[in-house]
Order: sequence, then structure tokens, then C-alpha cells
Amino acid sequence: MAERVLVGAGVGSGVASGPAFVHFQAIEALAEISKPGARIGLIAIKKAIDEVANELDSVQTAGAALEVMQALAMILRDPQLFEVVKTHLSEGHDASRAIRGAFNQFARQLEALGGYFAARAADLGYLGNRVIEELSGRQGGPEFPAEPFILVTDALSPIDAAKLDPARVLAVITAEGTPTSHSSIIIRAARLPMVVGAVGAPVIRQGQNLLVDASSGQVFVEPTIDRRAQYASAANPPTEALELALHPSEKPLSVKLLANLGSSIEAKVALQSGAEGVGLFRTELLYLGRDQPPTFGEQVAEYVELLRQFGSSRVIVRVLDLDFDKPLPFLQQAGEGRYANRGLQVLLANPQVLDTQLRALAEALTIAPMADLWVMAPMVLTAQDAAAFAGFARRAGIKKVGVMVEVPEIASPEVIAEVLKHVDFLSIGTNDLTHYTLGLSRQNGNVTLADTRRPEVLSLISAVIEAGKAAGKPVGVCGEAASDPETARLLIEMGVDSLSASPSLLPGLRLEL
Repeated sequence: MAERVLVGAGVGSGVASGPAFVHFQAIEALAEISKPGARIGLIAIKKAIDEVANELDSVQTAGAALEVMQALAMILRDPQLFEVVKTHLSEGHDASRAIRGAFNQFARQLEALGGYFAARAADLGYLGNRVIEELSGRQGGPEFPAEPFILVTDALSPIDAAKLDPARVLAVITAEGTPTSHSSIIIRAARLPMVVGAVGAPVIRQGQNLLVDASSGQVFVEPTIDRRAQYASAANPPTEALELALHPSEKPLSVKLLANLGSSIEAKVALQSGAEGVGLFRTELLYLGRDQPPTFGEQVAEYVELLRQFGSSRVIVRVLDLDFDKPLPFLQQAGEGRYANRGLQVLLANPQVLDTQLRALAEALTIAPMADLWVMAPMVLTAQDAAAFAGFARRAGIKKVGVMVEVPEIASPEVIAEVLKHVDFLSIGTNDLTHYTLGLSRQNGNVTLADTRRPEVLSLISAVIEAGKAAGKPVGVCGEAASDPETARLLIEMGVDSLSASPSLLPGLRLEL
């Protein structure tokens, strides 16, 4: 089976591999307490709320997890919450809708406060579900396997997070949630790798082999031999590699080692891993799973958080990269053939979405003026498209504009020379460039590191780097090949300006180079 890569927001740090234990249990209005004639009144509801509060009190934990349990129990015992439940019941709602309505109302109030409180709103949904389970008699979680496993679920309540046994649970993947939720705080305190909001998590099947990289928010389903070999030392990096990550000046390189990230929450781990900046910040998580694009303000907040953590170091942000397996309902599709509905052509067909994102990035730079912000477009097919993107970006206020080289057509000497007239830098995405150059299927064929080192691929990469040198403009590599020491050495010899990889792989990479 071909490897599949899922991306979410990483929580904490670390790498884990093992079999998947899949437990999706999205709770709907339970028939037991919602069917016509069900007589569940205030006394039963109050008892269920108290039982869940007592359960929170009884969870054996300490530190951050204990504080979370106490905070949630306090919410349940808030008299105002029960008064709202009573109001919903008096309006004719059944018990399930009354409970959901009350908890959702509290959640909206937290969301309206923004910041820290908005991140806590998801916990109210978990609590409401737990109360409904208590009423229906469906308490208790799944029967976990005896052997260590990676938990894959739709959402994880703080209660369930606190009860997980780190000796058996290797990592956690959720389809929903945020990296700042109470559940994430508990998992981080337990030092378990976690990826939340993993797009496509429901495709994971029971028992499949998984590799979880919390430092970059990536989940590899049925990872290749190459991938497993790459991460073998990352799970337990040698002391020398960790020391070098903390003191990179002791082994100066001719290239910058940058990090690939999926959210600002991963920045701390990247810096601890010795990242000299960000070579690829994937912005998709801001958009995925939504019916409408994120607001200007939501985007600005995320970008400012990212830029501030990296000070004056280079941060390369990739604008929204739509793929065929990540459809978004608010985007008009574009293009045809093998590049249909990918990258920049979709954004050019949806100029308002692109313009809002670029203006948000420019605004973030005014708030964090010390930052070195570079912005690039994905899957650029022609010099004309590169010129169009550069025009959008500069009008929005972006000063350093670039494009990704991911298809062989744009990598030809004539086209790339024309592209460089319009942009300030290039970034090579070796995964797609290798796929398309060799004519491999993206759905069914795995690209190996040996494939990227084949002459027909290396000749294109070399030509792009030479074109960048001739134009006096930097060329970096942010694809998988950048994290492979053998390929990285070839790229450095060719004259690449930077290599960008998962933070987990950076210490070992620096040690090998």
C-alpha cells in the first residue's frame, strides 16, 4: 500500500510509530433520551451533571492535568449552567437538546471573549457529550488492546486524555480539536506525541502502521522504508545531535537549516531543534474543515504568533495549497489535466481569498516589524502565473515574494529564467517535482529518496539552482529530500541556499552534514 501523508497541528514533540487503534464515536442526540415519550427531567439531568463533576474530581492526576480537571468541574457546578438547561427544557426541548443548547451557549460566550477563552470552548462540547452519555447509561470508553498502540479518534475529551496510560498509548491523533485545548495541554504534559485536526484521519484503518511526527504535525500512514529509516534516529536522537542543535555555531554550515511547520504552536519545538528559521509554513490548517475561509483577523493572529517566535530569522510562508484530496466548499475549482485543482491556479480563480491572505500576512509584518517574512505560491505552472502572483503579493504589501518549483515545465531553463524576473526567491518541492518528472501516480506510487537522486530529476534541480545563482536570488529545498543526508550533500554541492525539514529530523541532519 502506498504511503499517505496527513497533516494537522502538532502538539508537544517527539516521534512515535506503531499500529493504529481507531475509535471514532461522534455523539449524536442519543435515542435513549430523545425519543418521544422519554421522561427525563431536571432531577435526572442535575444528577448526571454532578456525576460527571465527581468523575473529574476522581481522576488520579497532577500538575497541569489536575488544574484542567478542577477547572472543568467548576464549570459543571456553575449554577448558571443548570439555569440555562432549565430554560431550554421549559421551551419544549428534549433533554439531549436542552443539554447541548446550554453547553453550546456557554461555549459561544467563551468564543466571543477570544484568545485563551476561545480555545477552551471546545471543552464545553466534550462536557455536554459526557453528561448525555451519563444520562443514557453509556459511560466508559473503548476496550483498548493490550499491546502499545496509536490512538486515532474524532475528538478526545480532557477526562479521557487524563485517563490514557502512557505505557500503552504511543501517540494520539484526532480529527478535531485545537493544539491549545485542555485535552492537548494534558497530552503535552504526559509527553505523548499528538496531532490534532488531522485532515483525512477517518481514512486510517484499524491496525495500519502509523508514524506520528508531532514536531511538524504530520502523520504517515503505512510509511515507506525510507521514511521509517529517516525517523529511526529521530525518536531517540544521539546526545551529540541534541547538543549540536542547541549550539549550531559549533558546526557552521554553508546553508541554513530551516523547519517545516503546520502551525505556530510547533515553533517552540523547531527552535529547540536548532531551526534557523522556517522554510515552509503550511497555512492549510487555517482553512480546512470550514465552510467559509478564515477571517482577516484570525489569519493575522496566527501569523503574528509565528513571526514573533522567530524574531528576525527567515520565515517562509506558503499561501493556501489546495490539493485534490483537500476540497474546500468556498473555493471555485480551476485547471485541467494532471495539475487540475492544485496550487496557485485555484487561488488565481479565487482572488478574494488570495488577497485576504496576502493582506493578513502583510498586516502581521507591521505588527512584528523585526520579522523576515518571505511569502511563496505553491504549484506554479508558468511564468505568467508567477508574475500574476507577484503582482497580487506586492500590491498587498509583501516585500519578499517567491514561488515553489514543483513541476518539470517550470523548471526548464527558459521558463525559470523568466520566472526569476518577477520573484525574489525559489523553493523546490522535491516530492512533487520527482513525481511529475518521473510520471509516477501521486495516489498509488511512493517516491523514494533514490528516485529524487535520479539524473533526470537532479538535472532539473541543478538547472533551477544555476538560474537562481545567475539572477542573484536564493534557491531553497523544502521537500523530503532536504532531510536526507546523502541527498542534502548533493544539494549543498549544487549551491542550494537552504534546506528545510521536520524539526524532529534537524538535529540528526546537522550532525550528518
